Amino acid sequence: MQILIGLFIFIEVVCCLLLIVLILLQRSKNEGMGLAFGASAGEALFGARAGNVLTKATVIFGITFLVSTLVLGYLFSAGHSKSKIDRASTSSLPSLPLNASGDAAADNN
Repeated sequence: MQILIGLFIFIEVVCCLLLIVLILLQRSKNEGMGLAFGASAGEALFGARAGNVLTKATVIFGITFLVSTLVLGYLFSAGHSKSKIDRASTSSLPSLPLNASGDAAADNN
């Protein structure tokens, strides 16, 4: 189980870093940070349709990031059937003595 969690954390970190790079490389209307980080190099590498390639890669890595987040959430919560508050409230209740009829004994004082 720990190996699986480690694998998904690794996938999460790699997708996060690649998403940051891909988003910064994309061309904006005003040529913002994309120009500073070499958006023209992306066009030279992928050709005139670099925007389409970068957009598709961003969508793929975004979906991978969300799916790995959901799987990690499930893996971390799989071992816990109750919340800590539920466990604490049920375990700290004092037990009441029962009458012969099965009802809790009441103080008549």
